[in-house]
Order: sequence, then C-alpha cells, then structure tokens
Amino acid sequence: MKAVESLRVTTIVENDIWQEGLASSWGLSVYAEALMENGKTHKVLMDTSGSFKVLFKNSSRIGIDLAEVDRIFISHWHGDHVGALSQLLPLIGHSVPVYIPSIDRFGVRKIEKENGRPIVCSEATELVEGLISTGEMSNGLSEHSLLVNVKGKGLIVLVGCSHPGIIKILKRARQVSHVNTVYGVIGGFHISEKKAGIEIGEFLKKLNVEIASPCHCTSQDARKGIAEVVREKYVSNGSGKTITIA
Repeated sequence: MKAVESLRVTTIVENDIWQEGLASSWGLSVYAEALMENGKTHKVLMDTSGSFKVLFKNSSRIGIDLAEVDRIFISHWHGDHVGALSQLLPLIGHSVPVYIPSIDRFGVRKIEKENGRPIVCSEATELVEGLISTGEMSNGLSEHSLLVNVKGKGLIVLVGCSHPGIIKILKRARQVSHVNTVYGVIGGFHISEKKAGIEIGEFLKKLNVEIASPCHCTSQDARKGIAEVVREKYVSNGSGKTITIA
C-alpha cells in the first residue's frame, strides 16, 4: 500500500464539543485531508452525522468548505452516521463517489437521486493511493473502516462505530494494507465498560499505537480505561478537534 505525505483529521460533528462555539449532535462526521506526493490534497468526509444543520454550522465555523469534498465514506447505514447525506450531496454540487459497506436499497436510491456514485466495498477497496477501505466486516451489522497510510508513520484507522469489534478491525487493517504499524485509531469504539476499555488499551499498547482517540459511541468509563493504559497516547476528541499526522 502506498503512503500519503501527511494527513489532517478534523472532527466536524461528535457527541461532545471540543472547540468553543460549535454544536454537538449524537453521531459522527470526520473530515480527512490527505496530502499526496504530487502535492494534490484529497478531501474525504467519513460519515455525515444525522444532523445536516450541525454539520453545516460546524464546518462553516471551522472553515471547511463541504463543496470541496471529493469523496464520501459511509462507515455503516445507521442514521447518526448517514442521516445528513441526502442534504450534503446537493451542496457539493458535483458527482462524487460514495463508498458504502453494503447495499441498502433505500440508501443507494437516495445517493443516486442526488447525483452521487455509490461504490460498494464488499472487499478491500482503494479510494486513492494511500487510502483504502477494510472491506465489509460484519457482526450483525455491515460496516467498514477507512485506512490511511502516512509516510514514515504507518496506518491511521478511522472507524465509525466499530460494531465488528475494534480489535478485529485493527487486525483486518494490517492484513489488507500489508502495513504492520498502526500509528493511530480515531472514532467510535462501541464499548461501554471500563474493563473493555482496559482490554482494548492493552491491545493498542501492544501495537505501539501513538494516537488513541475514541469518541462517539465509547462511554466515558471505557475511555478512562483506555487512557489509564495508553497514558499520553490518549487524545480527547469532540466537535472541532483536529489531529495532524505528518
């Protein structure tokens, strides 16, 4: 898997607020700007949250122009991750690929109606050089995660809700990318107990993960468990948080 020069990840919508003046909403939307070797920057939006109002307000205040998005990545079909998509696509104003983990007839019709191009990632799928989907994973719910390989660092794994299990996702990430180093994990871990957080923290520590930034569907107790293990590698998240890997 080829690598990008650098990556800037901004949480536009999340349950909590990081930057004063922004809004929160139950759900997740993450903006990833990947600088390529040729100097071009690809702008990918992972998930849209369920509130277009919050998505638009926060992106405007942060200074992100959603019309510049060139790819959309939908981790799974839950409304708090895909609910604002039908309003977002007309705002972008041009046809963009929308990477989805599986066929949802209603969802696909909405994408096509708004001039989006659904791309089903049943297997590992390249978005552009240096960015790939894990391919569909299932644990009662179809989901995939976005992998970005950053030069000199390793994989940044962006997860929506981690329904298949964060440990399984990280193992799949290394397998399909052929990159052993997981530098960072950002997104929803879908755990609620501190004990589960400690167990995942131990796994992240074993992988020598440098950035552990659980949010959204990760309870405060679970976050505390992770933080206790990974210590300074733990990065708090919320609407307006930016993490740069370069």
